[in-house]
Amino acid sequence: MHELSIAKEIITIVKESIPDSTWKVKTVKVKVGKLSGVLIDSLKFSYESIVRNTELEGSQIDVEEIPLKLFCRKCLNEFDTNDYIFYCVNCNSSEIEVKAGNELFVSEVELKSNED
Repeated sequence: MHELSIAKEIITIVKESIPDSTWKVKTVKVKVGKLSGVLIDSLKFSYESIVRNTELEGSQIDVEEIPLKLFCRKCLNEFDTNDYIFYCVNCNSSEIEVKAGNELFVSEVELKSNED
């Protein structure tokens, strides 16, 4: 279950982004590519489990899945697909490049004042 180690790394990144103790994390937004191999439900569960009894308790994780976008080097067609067999839907070429879908990053950390 590598989602647990990913959740731990996300928490490390989030903690580094908090300016000082007057701020509390409200939401962590993460973008996960379809090809990343990350199980989104497992990532959410892992995050929620390990923030208990920490300064991040009560924060939410919002995960957006990035679709698989391919580019054909032969006919220059760019297209989205749900298929894991990489061929061009326009010319059937296998000269394919992945343009999006293998990302995994924290895109935003939403903070609120501890005074709220």
